[in-house]
Amino acid sequence: MKILLVDDETAILDTLTILFKGEGWEVATADSGPKALAALEDEKPDIVLTDIRMPGASGLDVLAEAREIDA
Repeated sequence: MKILLVDDETAILDTLTILFKGEGWEVATADSGPKALAALEDEKPDIVLTDIRMPGASGLDVLAEAREIDA
């Protein structure tokens, strides 16, 4: 299973990456909404865990795009 972690705070991304990799997940990360939108196409994650408030594109924008791609 692949998870896409999205947060504009790198410390949070680093911590979550360590946690999920330790549990056996394949992890992709994005540090902004626009990068997350690009990663949805490139990485094709099974799960998206995102911060809501980010510059450029919000977490809600990312989730809406993920849902559209998955439909």
